[in-house]
Amino acid sequence: MSGRADSGRTVFRPVRARAVVYICAAAVLVTLVALAVVLPSGGPHPWGPWSRLGVVFFALIAVAVLHRLASVRVETSDDGILVANVIGRRRLEWAEVIGVRLSRDDPWMLLDLSDGTALAAMGVQKSEGERAQRQAREFARMVQEHTRVPGHE
Repeated sequence: MSGRADSGRTVFRPVRARAVVYICAAAVLVTLVALAVVLPSGGPHPWGPWSRLGVVFFALIAVAVLHRLASVRVETSDDGILVANVIGRRRLEWAEVIGVRLSRDDPWMLLDLSDGTALAAMGVQKSEGERAQRQAREFARMVQEHTRVPGHE
């Protein structure tokens, strides 16, 4: 479900989506590098070294983008929460999270924040089924545990 280290750090991330993305990244890299090697260097439309390097460079950019897709996660520690989405990362204090949602219509977990906004937490994805539901419940429990006021239990 999640990885927990001795420091109180827990990481929530999708498993199936990561596997699919990394398999696709490997396929893109192998295919485009092979294409760069076998492109014709003679004939009416020859491919020179710069063109081949361009294909390899494009492959590396595609792999970097796919890696970014696979690196989404929600990390928790005693100090707070890090939400790493495809575009951007945001560090939150525990008290900033006032609600946790993973409804039927949401593609990933949503965090209701104390400033009235909602933040997508793509590290818990609805496509993971029951595993995602368990992760969302666990995260909600952690939020409640870290924001509990002593003496008001």
